[in-house]
Amino acid sequence: MRLVPLLSLGVLTISLSGCSLLGIGGEDAQPTPDRTPAKPVAEVDKVVAALKPLTGDEDKVPSTKKFFKTMIDAGYEPKQLEATIDDSPLGNDVPSKMFGVKTAKGCVIGEIRKGKANAELMPPTESTGSCLFGEVERPKGVKAPEGDKREKDGDSNGAGHMPGEDINGKDGPSESPSPDGGSEDTSSQGTSSDGSTSEGSSTEGSSSGGGSSEGSSSGEAPSLGGG
Repeated sequence: MRLVPLLSLGVLTISLSGCSLLGIGGEDAQPTPDRTPAKPVAEVDKVVAALKPLTGDEDKVPSTKKFFKTMIDAGYEPKQLEATIDDSPLGNDVPSKMFGVKTAKGCVIGEIRKGKANAELMPPTESTGSCLFGEVERPKGVKAPEGDKREKDGDSNGAGHMPGEDINGKDGPSESPSPDGGSEDTSSQGTSSDGSTSEGSSTEGSSSGGGSSEGSSSGEAPSLGGG
């Protein structure tokens, strides 16, 4: 009669031990805290934060060299960086420093003006994949992209180029202007071969050798009628 209660007690002990082994109801079990995913930082915010050492001075525009060094120190690769020249083509000061930082999400394009950095995310250019147009500086050793090549037997110049523009070769010699055919038609009416004056010239009131030219007076008084 006592066998059944003892078996029941043994089953209960094993069940409780199993719960402890599985981490259910054990004294050492602790609830796992909920993890809040980190808020992703936008590419633009990353670039602007990296530019902080170059901001703050309203009267000074940072040089391209300082921009490259600051961004490389912040972890960006030289091939990602572009910036405008420090002086204008005429040697004048520039009002701001334009820059481009190419990332996996696009180009962060902006400027540093009056001590503040502003930027926005833009797609790269279709023709070359770069961020900036015009005269652009890049870190030492970084080559400028060449862009799409023109089709050998086609009319396409590649994305971003005008049709008919030869971007892979030298321009051909320009055509010389054709001789002006109107030179042969220049008027030879100036003076006649016999020395008389040309048509249309005003010779009113003069005569030559008794033969007056067109438009000369006859010398007679005008008739007033009745006389």
